[in-house]
Amino acid sequence: MKLHLLPALLLAVLCVAPSCVTVDAETNEVIPRGDQRYKFSTVKEYSENLELGMTKLQVLSTVGSPAEKSERGDVWVYLPERSAILVPSKALKLHFEDNRLSEFGFHAIVLGAQL
Repeated sequence: MKLHLLPALLLAVLCVAPSCVTVDAETNEVIPRGDQRYKFSTVKEYSENLELGMTKLQVLSTVGSPAEKSERGDVWVYLPERSAILVPSKALKLHFEDNRLSEFGFHAIVLGAQL
């Protein structure tokens, strides 16, 4: 009977572990993911100032550095502190063409899927 519980317990641990967040030991504040400069709540607030045609430097000065960049640097993603394994969330995704902001918006993250 106990052997039947082991797979369920293992699955529960695997689902919960990736949803953990990194916290500063001194301040007890949540640390943004990857290279992201600001907490996601701040990114959402500052994103209201984004405009199509902005340069990458203008975007950096507006919303800070992203959590992730594509290999070519033409897609930037800003992520919430939690990894959206258990609770669906959203991320801000920006596309650049010729180093200018060509498209941006919030996209759903479900089950931790990559954007």
